Amino acid sequence: MESNTFNPSLSGTHIRNAKKIHPKYCFYDGKLIDVEGKTIKHWKNKYLGLILPNGNYLAQEFYEAKKWGLYTWNDKPIWEKDFAIHHEIVLTPNNTIITFTKEMHPYKGRNVDFCIILEYDMKGNELSRWSTWDNLEKLKKLHPPLELERPKVFFLPETAKRKDTTPWGGKYDYYRLNSLQIILENKLGKKDKRFQKNNWLISFRHGSIILILDKDSKEVVWTCLPNNVKDGIEGQHSPKILENGNMLIFDNGRYRGWSRVIEINPANYEILWEYKSPDFFTPSEGYVEKLPNNNLLITESEKGRVFELTPKKEIVWEFYHPGIQDKTNSLHPESYSTRQWLYRMTYYEKDFIDSLLKKK
Repeated sequence: MESNTFNPSLSGTHIRNAKKIHPKYCFYDGKLIDVEGKTIKHWKNKYLGLILPNGNYLAQEFYEAKKWGLYTWNDKPIWEKDFAIHHEIVLTPNNTIITFTKEMHPYKGRNVDFCIILEYDMKGNELSRWSTWDNLEKLKKLHPPLELERPKVFFLPETAKRKDTTPWGGKYDYYRLNSLQIILENKLGKKDKRFQKNNWLISFRHGSIILILDKDSKEVVWTCLPNNVKDGIEGQHSPKILENGNMLIFDNGRYRGWSRVIEINPANYEILWEYKSPDFFTPSEGYVEKLPNNNLLITESEKGRVFELTPKKEIVWEFYHPGIQDKTNSLHPESYSTRQWLYRMTYYEKDFIDSLLKKK
């Protein structure tokens, strides 16, 4: 199945059913747009951007850049860090910041990157860290051996190896941590402590593994492996526990050749809702979040496509990244000259952004 279909005539936004669209602003690549595609504001630092309740802005300069930090609404640095982060910046309920970095360790004859979860306060001071390297022996007991457990004499597919060296020094990722949710209060969590408020829900692309860590001990209390879910999960992104206790997952289907979005009961892995379509596929990246009107905002990264989907699977709004449809190198030219994916689009409530626009 072809994952990239470029068509300049698709560029921009398309309103399919205005009555069913959730009123919002959408954010991607450092740019805030309205539902009609008009640019409301943009920031210099484009990757992993997050607008805080007071209007300050957390972001990384570009993909895998060695600069990230906290900025004012008008782009003035409050503090900056000079090491690379990846995949996620999260604001916690305790008003702290969580992001990911990596450290390289020689492992079975290869230079391998292992992910670290970092937590900072609002002044940029490190508060805690959780490392996959430090917890590797415990983690390996939870799943079948991954490819990197093979000694160097064994062949590994070239797709497993990066063409360039990462900012952390490795050529391979062991787990490739790609998302974290601080679980919010939910119906299931009130009955089952594995899904309780403030536990950490994390996703590893390699091995297609989803875990929940206890909020205090950071020990693993719940595991989802590929075959736990019907038809398997492959290279998934952005799992989230919803208010009803169900788990929403962007299941890339990296190897089977088609993607889907599923909502499961995490207590028994049963699929309760599923969206898939013959033209819906992104082997890498991808994102989904639920809107207040119960629609989903879905990012099909490698096509540069985002769409808003109702629970009855009607597409009511679509966006195609112009730089991708025009085949220009406009997303992250400093990092990968050929990188033409839209990592993710997120939303902000219209009233929230409008209040900031008036104040700032």
